[in-house]
Amino acid sequence: MRTYVLVLLAFTGLLGPSAAWSQQEPLPRVPSMCADCHGDAVADKLKALNHGNGISCLACHHIGFTNDPKVAAARRLEACANCHSDLPAPHVGVTEGAPTCVDCHSIHGDTVIAEAGPEISKRCKSCHTMEHPLHAEAGPNGPVCTDCHTSHTGIPFSAQDHTVVSGCSRCHGGAHPTHEAMGERLACTKCHNENEQPGMAAADPDTPGECESCHTNLHPAHVDANGDTLACVACHDFGMDIPLAEAGPEMSKRCASCHEDAMAAFKSSNHPGVDSDDPDSDLSNCLKCHTQHPDPASPPLPLKVAATERCMECHKIGGVASLGRSYTDDFHGATMQFLAAQGGGGDYPSVMGCTDCHGPHEAGMLDNKSVAAVCIRCHEAGDSRLAGAWLGHAPVSATNQPVIWLIRISYFILIPFMLTGLLLNIVFHLVDQRREGARLRETPAVRRLLAWVKREKVDGAKKAPKAKTVVRFPLVERIEHIGSAVTFILLVVTGLPQTKPQLGAARAIIDFLGGIGSTRIIHRTIGFTFVALMLAHVLRVVARSVKRHRLPVMVPTRQDFLDVVQNFRHYLFGERRPKVGKFDFAEKFEYWGLFLGGIVMSTTGILLVFPELVSHVLPGVVVASARVIHGFEATFAVSVVILWHSYGVIFKPEVFPLDTSIFTGKMSVHRLKHEHELEYERLVEAGEIQPESDESPRDHAKPETPGKIEGDFAET
Repeated sequence: MRTYVLVLLAFTGLLGPSAAWSQQEPLPRVPSMCADCHGDAVADKLKALNHGNGISCLACHHIGFTNDPKVAAARRLEACANCHSDLPAPHVGVTEGAPTCVDCHSIHGDTVIAEAGPEISKRCKSCHTMEHPLHAEAGPNGPVCTDCHTSHTGIPFSAQDHTVVSGCSRCHGGAHPTHEAMGERLACTKCHNENEQPGMAAADPDTPGECESCHTNLHPAHVDANGDTLACVACHDFGMDIPLAEAGPEMSKRCASCHEDAMAAFKSSNHPGVDSDDPDSDLSNCLKCHTQHPDPASPPLPLKVAATERCMECHKIGGVASLGRSYTDDFHGATMQFLAAQGGGGDYPSVMGCTDCHGPHEAGMLDNKSVAAVCIRCHEAGDSRLAGAWLGHAPVSATNQPVIWLIRISYFILIPFMLTGLLLNIVFHLVDQRREGARLRETPAVRRLLAWVKREKVDGAKKAPKAKTVVRFPLVERIEHIGSAVTFILLVVTGLPQTKPQLGAARAIIDFLGGIGSTRIIHRTIGFTFVALMLAHVLRVVARSVKRHRLPVMVPTRQDFLDVVQNFRHYLFGERRPKVGKFDFAEKFEYWGLFLGGIVMSTTGILLVFPELVSHVLPGVVVASARVIHGFEATFAVSVVILWHSYGVIFKPEVFPLDTSIFTGKMSVHRLKHEHELEYERLVEAGEIQPESDESPRDHAKPETPGKIEGDFAET
């Protein structure tokens, strides 16, 4: 019955205002029955409420509203949703005790949202006790909860990247306009944790970890005296770094904030543009030499090697580049190039780099006295005169380093002159052989090769009978030849690559041998072996000559020089070929070329192995001269062997494809008669061999008598 009466009263209240309100300005949204009890208080609240027109008390309040909190909360939320159907439910994900609209909104008292922020933040803190230290110092005018958190979505802050950026930007503007990852703007929370970090200054130690969550391809660059990695923000402005190609001047200033002494030395150096703000790539700055983010997975180059490599990047061509060229052509510079090419591998011998003389930042020029001090740091047993081995950066000329200039000029003349003479001799010999009817295709070796390719028998004839032979080289000489040939080849393989570090083949050989350090040890070991073989040969020849009381057969005589003239008369004018003895002038020339060249190579090599001892007796320029001579002599020897010796024992028509006499020790009597006529006549006269017929060796109609004729032909 009571409920019926209340409903009836409410209905009558909706039809018109009560007498108590008849004297006031009517408020159509306030039913008379509500005003009877709530009076002026509800009127004041409705005036302050920005809740739209036409909303009366009964839109939210119902007669007989239960006081059950759970039922009341649900009905309030349902009442709000009747009008605010476009707003999602607040605090999504809260399943028990979820707040309703009235937990945040004061229905009768909220003003516009821009003015409600501080009050709403207080209400948020009634449930959320977490503080945000990042903004704690902002004061009363600092951000409020609704500046960052969307009121009705309840989405976790970390998932609101786009909202966070726009929310933070309202106060901070475009703080990091270029900080993007994968083409998208990074949210502020990628680096800033408002619940833990009180500010970026205190956040520096944790910054590398935050950055590496995205920059996984970068490696720690700076480690301080305590071994701690510096924070990224010590060098980088988040998202506002200028391009690396233009960053040199600015980064140098940042480096100077810690490295004051180094920067002071750098500014006093001869490097151009130290104080310039121009990002020209040719100007000097810290980034030119220091690697920003070295890869720890790749073994780093020793500091000296890495620094020298950076110097060479600028000082290599033109202008001041002559400084680098003079260094790279030197012993130390060639070694340094191999070390740089090893890419962090082992085997790093001590070698002088740019910083040894010029300092890491000073880059000044040194006088001879200062250079000597640098040399003695490594060559402790040496004398100050060893500094003369360094030729300096100025180009070698007749006025600067005249001794070295004279050596170079001499070899520039000698090598082309000798090689040209040998080449002409080869051409004349080929023409002469052609004139006498020699044909490459008719040589036994080529005929056998062609027959093997065609799978045919040689002319269908029987195998030629074995020719009569004489002993040309005894066993000891064959062993000496094998030893000298092997050591020569090994010296070339281990020596020439050391002078050409820019060649890929040279680097491959050095790497195969274990690096430049081990290659030098191998080269020197073989060199001393070569010297030992030469000494053994000299002792043997001298002992034999003393025993027989006559000069060695390889000693040139006046007749050898006359034979040279007669040989050219034969080539040019068709005169008689000179009659030669056991060894002709060409063979003697090759022998003495090898012998004298071996002496030069051995002497200069020993000087280079023991520069400290040399400096106590001779000027340092002797060491520099030895290096120049050693290199030129090696080039000369290799050229002669390739051009002249290869022709004489391989490509010469009479012996093609290979003269095997040095391996078997034997030579046919017919070839002896044709090539060494005087020796042939001497052996016939002495009765050691029978006269050879004049029949051509190519004609096998009358086979020779097989057998072997012994004789003291190998006398040396």
